[in-house]
Amino acid sequence: MSTQKTGVLILHGFAGDIKEVLPLARFLQEKGYVVECPTLEGHGMTRRQLKLSNRRQWLTSAEEGYKRLRMRSDHIIVIGFSMGGLLGLNLAAKYPVEMLFTLCTPYHYWDVRQAYSYLREDFRTVAARYLNSMFRIPLRSMLEFRKLLTETKRLLPEITCPYTIVQGRRDDTVQSVSAEHLRRQVGSDDVQVEYFERSGHLILLGEEADDVIHYVHQTLERKLPHLAGRYR
Repeated sequence: MSTQKTGVLILHGFAGDIKEVLPLARFLQEKGYVVECPTLEGHGMTRRQLKLSNRRQWLTSAEEGYKRLRMRSDHIIVIGFSMGGLLGLNLAAKYPVEMLFTLCTPYHYWDVRQAYSYLREDFRTVAARYLNSMFRIPLRSMLEFRKLLTETKRLLPEITCPYTIVQGRRDDTVQSVSAEHLRRQVGSDDVQVEYFERSGHLILLGEEADDVIHYVHQTLERKLPHLAGRYR
C-alpha cells in the first residue's frame, strides 16, 4: 500500500471565513485527502481587524497554509473560493500544484444586472444584504482586494497546471463571464469550465452545493486517478 498522501489546500473568500468552504473541506477529508483550510489574516474577526490587514498578508496566510500542507503531504491540490481563487492562482504561479480549482473567482467584479434581478425578486431582503456588506467591509480592504485582482491578472499566463473553473450563473458578486476570461488568459493547455445554472456566489452553501462538491471530487478522481484520495 502506498504511504504517499495527497493534500488539498482550500482557501475562503474576501471578508469571509472557512464556513464558506467547510462543506467541501469535510467531504474531501472523509474521502481520504489531507485538508488544510486556513483563515486569512484579518478575516473571521472584526471589521477593524479586516481593515488592518492587506493583500500581502492574505497571500502570506495562503502560502503558510501551503507550506504546512507540504509537511503533511506529497502532492498538493489547491481550491480557492472567490478571492481565495485569486490567492490560489498566485500559489500555482509560484509553487508546485498538481491541480487548481477556482470557484466563483473574479476576473470582472460585481454583476449589476444579476444584482438587479435579485432585487426585483425580493427587494427588502436583498437590499438589506447589500447594505450590510457595504457597511461591513472597509473601503481600505476593498481597495486592497482590487489591487490583488489587478496583480493576479498579470500572473495568469504563468499558470500551467491542470485548471478547473467553477462558476455559478446567478452570481451577483462575480460576473459569470469571468470564467471565460480566466480560461483564455491562463497559460495551461488543460483548462475546463463548469457552470452551475441555479447557483449564486456562495456556491458551496447554495441549493446546488452537493452537486458542486461531487463535481470537484469526480474531477479529481478522473483527471488525477493516481492521486485521488491517496491517504493509504
